[in-house]
Amino acid sequence: MEQEAIAQTALDQMVTDDRTQMLKAAVPYLPPAGRQILSVYAKMHELSNTISIFRHAEDVKVCTAENTDVMDMIQDIRKYSAGKNRQQLDQLTSMLAMIQIIQIMNE
Repeated sequence: MEQEAIAQTALDQMVTDDRTQMLKAAVPYLPPAGRQILSVYAKMHELSNTISIFRHAEDVKVCTAENTDVMDMIQDIRKYSAGKNRQQLDQLTSMLAMIQIIQIMNE
């Protein structure tokens, strides 16, 4: 059964590269000890890249949302979710929309 594709966040795109992605794709095909070593190596590489990116204040702006609206945030997070998590976000979106409608009707 094929899983839904989950997009990479802006942060993931900044801290990982094709080489790291290929290493992570190879993990399931290795023996258990190899999986552990390669997984830790890939994550340490991403952590190192993250630290170096946030070391410079001007780079932090790349990860700053222009809009702080809760609905926009939920819709953005939804792009990176699947299955039950996506359903829960959809339910939350519906509830928030209903609350907004009730607030408009009460005005």
